[in-house]
Amino acid sequence: MIISHKYKYVFVGLPLAASTAISMELCEQYDGKPILAKHSIYQDFLKIATEEEKKYKVIACARNPLDISVSYYTKMINNSSGNFSNEKLLRKNGGHLKMRDYKLSKYLRDNNSSYGDFLSLYYEFPFDNWLSITAPYCSFIIRFENLQEDFEKALKHCDISPKRKLPIVNKTKDKKTFESFYNEKNSELSFSIFGPYMLKHGIAFPEIWKGKRVSSYNLLLFKLFGFVRRIYWTKKSYRNTNAQKVYKELIDKHQ
Repeated sequence: MIISHKYKYVFVGLPLAASTAISMELCEQYDGKPILAKHSIYQDFLKIATEEEKKYKVIACARNPLDISVSYYTKMINNSSGNFSNEKLLRKNGGHLKMRDYKLSKYLRDNNSSYGDFLSLYYEFPFDNWLSITAPYCSFIIRFENLQEDFEKALKHCDISPKRKLPIVNKTKDKKTFESFYNEKNSELSFSIFGPYMLKHGIAFPEIWKGKRVSSYNLLLFKLFGFVRRIYWTKKSYRNTNAQKVYKELIDKHQ
């Protein structure tokens, strides 16, 4: 999380949504200072904020869940940076990796599994993430697919004149477009997983879902699990230790 007392904004860094690039740029160019943890939620901030700080403009970046899912599948199937075969990164050993993801990655690699296989194995319930508990507090949400343009709009929203283009970090090389992973074969399953979330946050459906409507059942399931998840997310502490290393460097640099 980044705060600027000069420009009176708070940037909430949601996972897998350019939070590293934006955080670094805000600190280097726009008087931002790291506060709390990299992926602290806004509710964490409210517990320590002054009455004046609670009035600061809140910015976050949202990423299409179809893109998030394809990116994670790609990392799993390719064992990105050896992370999914490194037991030191398991949560039980102090890392960030779930045992479930560790085992699933091995299964996907051993069986050369398709993205459709990943969908059926990884998602038990409709997709949701921290955007759902963050968006109600935001005065501006950057869309990942319009990152450069929206980052400038976010700055102007905070009465800041942009100084340069946003440098991109952690960019996946030779990455296929996420749309190419969605087809007639996985259309029904992917729609039931991601449709409710995308409808809630006004994210455009891909062409493959043209004419589809989210069922009342999936909407109800999404809302029920959303209620449970909201309690869980706001009560538990989630800290990615690898990301925290980068974040600690930011803190040390700007103290």
